[in-house]
Amino acid sequence: MSQVQYGSGGKKVRGQALAGLALTAFLLSACSHTPMPMADHAQTMKMGTKGTETLKSLKGRDFDIAFLSQMIAHHEAAVDMARKALALNAKPKTKEMAQKVIDAQTKEIAQMTGWLKEWFQAEPSSEQQNLVRDEMKAMMEMPIDSDRMFYEAMIPHHQGAIEMSELAASRSDKAELKSMAAQIIQDQKAEIEQYQQLLKTS
Repeated sequence: MSQVQYGSGGKKVRGQALAGLALTAFLLSACSHTPMPMADHAQTMKMGTKGTETLKSLKGRDFDIAFLSQMIAHHEAAVDMARKALALNAKPKTKEMAQKVIDAQTKEIAQMTGWLKEWFQAEPSSEQQNLVRDEMKAMMEMPIDSDRMFYEAMIPHHQGAIEMSELAASRSDKAELKSMAAQIIQDQKAEIEQYQQLLKTS
């Protein structure tokens, strides 16, 4: 390997060797930046239980107001993630699934907001909404930067909505709310199955 001379007095420094070492160190550093381990990633995406546990302690009017408030916030987060997916250079099927979330859940947000006003002359409870927003904080801070990330975020998010909705049959006084909750369970279970299949090719 050739040498490069610097300064006076005949002192020689192995310039090319040093440059090579620097490049090697950079490449090793870059290669060491590996994706988050799957267990850690799953933990980040996992939904909390404070909102659901609160719903379990309520019945009738109190349940209905808390459920509607929580589910509005929950749906708003799903719509936000779906809009991020639409902004990606994503596969057509991913964009289709994201648009489906936006269409269905935007409609349900409007319906639930209307029920709160019609039935209880109330706006969504910020206290109840903050329970689920706090639980979703880590999930929402993860970047939706690929098809895979969209599906990996939406699966636990849908599971959270299903757990909340399963309480409505025995705790709500409103037939319309019970019907919507049953539809959420049906639709989101089906979507989870689709996401799991699409993850295999993402």
